[in-house]
Amino acid sequence: MQPQRNSSLEQAIAALLNDESCTVQVYDTLPSTNGRLRTMAEQDAPEGTAVLALHQSAGRGRMGRSFYSPQESGLYLSLLLRPQMPLSEALSLTSIAAVAACEAIEQVCAKKVQIKWVNDLLYEKKKICGILTEGAAAPEGNRLSYAIVGIGINLLLPKGGFPPELASVAGALYQGDADVPPADLLPKLTASWLQRFLDYYHQLPHKHYFSVYRDKLCMLGESILVYENGKSRKAAALTIDDAFRLLVRYEDGTEEWRSSGEIRIRYDTPHSGQQIL
Repeated sequence: MQPQRNSSLEQAIAALLNDESCTVQVYDTLPSTNGRLRTMAEQDAPEGTAVLALHQSAGRGRMGRSFYSPQESGLYLSLLLRPQMPLSEALSLTSIAAVAACEAIEQVCAKKVQIKWVNDLLYEKKKICGILTEGAAAPEGNRLSYAIVGIGINLLLPKGGFPPELASVAGALYQGDADVPPADLLPKLTASWLQRFLDYYHQLPHKHYFSVYRDKLCMLGESILVYENGKSRKAAALTIDDAFRLLVRYEDGTEEWRSSGEIRIRYDTPHSGQQIL
């Protein structure tokens, strides 16, 4: 059975978009927006095709993890791109997505969020957004045939709260009865993110987004944990370069440029000592 389309939301988003190259399909529920769009990409869907779901039954995050996507509490969106770029530069798409999300949230919600390298957004020191960029190599092997940028933003606290394993790290933009979201939040935020992402993407070589990305990073100068091969090492996050690599300094004084991997921030809290995020 084909998944159910939501034509009213499709029309609402289309009315807010100023980029005719982008078309958005909205579904009440899907296993995964990235998965749906990958099938469409293999069937030659054009660049600018986007898929939005009100619920994902099998949402995916980085490193094979699941992404909790409860009914009508978040924005779960994937965008298809066919960039002329080498595989080594695909990280820039994730960075653009993060910048576009920060700016869209500030515009629509009037809330300040920060970026945790490389692909998470934090609000009040809790994760409210994850980004997953996936791609397929062109036949020659060193270039992208297509890329799918998937983004999940926790808009509202889910009914019953987050599962126990997420409760200490996950948050939402709107926290309850006293924190009321604006009308038409979902179509407005979707259109704003798409518009901002595509504006940066169409001017990709100029890297206008880089300074915003750097300014929004929350961990530079902070103590962090670097995870690799099931082990963690304490380090300090120093800076990023224009390829979005993170320079870290370990406790033994050695330094390393990292282009991928997982880090967690070690916040000092007055009552509970170290908080790992």
